[in-house]
Amino acid sequence: MRKQVLILSVFSVLISFSTCAINFSRVNVAWQYDVNFPVKMAHRVVDTEKGTIIFLRVSADSLRSWEYEFLVQDGFETEAHRTLQRITIDSLLDVKNQTVLKIEIPEMKEKLLIVKFSKPENFYYYDISLQIGVLSYPAIYPVDENGLPILEKYINRSGFSWKGNDSFLAMKYVEAFPPADPPMADMKPLAPQVNMDTAFAFGEGVVFEENNFYVVRKDSLATSGVTMLRIPPYFPEYRQLGELIESMLYLTSEPERKAMLASKNPKQSFDSFWMNTFSTKSRARNAIRKYYNWVENANILFTDFKPGWKTDRGMMYIVFGKPDEVYRTGSSEEWYYDDGSAFEFTIISTFFAPKTYSLRRKIDFEEQWYTQIAAIRSGINE
Repeated sequence: MRKQVLILSVFSVLISFSTCAINFSRVNVAWQYDVNFPVKMAHRVVDTEKGTIIFLRVSADSLRSWEYEFLVQDGFETEAHRTLQRITIDSLLDVKNQTVLKIEIPEMKEKLLIVKFSKPENFYYYDISLQIGVLSYPAIYPVDENGLPILEKYINRSGFSWKGNDSFLAMKYVEAFPPADPPMADMKPLAPQVNMDTAFAFGEGVVFEENNFYVVRKDSLATSGVTMLRIPPYFPEYRQLGELIESMLYLTSEPERKAMLASKNPKQSFDSFWMNTFSTKSRARNAIRKYYNWVENANILFTDFKPGWKTDRGMMYIVFGKPDEVYRTGSSEEWYYDDGSAFEFTIISTFFAPKTYSLRRKIDFEEQWYTQIAAIRSGINE
């Protein structure tokens, strides 16, 4: 590990001393939901007694072709701005197309860190919230077999451990969270409702069982924790028939799903649905490939305490596609499409689910939904 202050050999990092803050609620961050965008970022925030640590991973075809700046301000909608006096950056990983940084900021009072990356005439922003509602971030975090921090909210492999304390407390829940509510379904409670299975203490190493959700805390008195979904190693793909049928929820009608699940031969029923809908094997094969690619992308982008396709944002991503414009505040996120469609998600924070994005229903949503589903089923092969 090579500790450096302000300047990294991986790429040029500029610390901004600008006196002008960004009204982030007017910044389009739709690039963050484009899985083919040339730059990808992920992060994890850790609070310690000495200050705030941000682990940041940047992946790109050419890291050095972009310039990077760090901006800090009071929030998403703000005019206040404070100059960073001190910042320490460790380069934890430096390979051809990826770097992992450890950014240490003492006595952090602001609520938003913004990474601006740019080329001539093109610039983009990546926002890192330094506070979750009224909650603080935990001082513990998971690491992989190489000691690098795990930045995703899920683990699909063994060989991980935990840092930040000598012992930890885990609360285990069976991953049985229902998927998002289609417009014709009865709405479920906004905050997740589930009963804890078991609680246990452990050291740095621990084995988490697949298809279970965990909240890990420093100890029983901790007021914050790390949420982590343990899923199979092939995730974010789906390969098991039960997973494939379940994630067809947004494409099928209730009678179609019930017929598949009640069938003596679910595999045959699954194949028949796609064949009956798309007429030929080649068209059905193409439709299956496209649909489950959407499901996989939703899992990559939106997985939190449940797989991404089950979330409200995952549902809208699968049905309506990647939004053309995304605007974010500390309490909501708005999606806009070029065809005039628009959706808003309210951000709800609880200890169990630090950030839950709940879709605000509209009067005409059901009609809009059925129109879009019909368009998918007739045009998925285009």
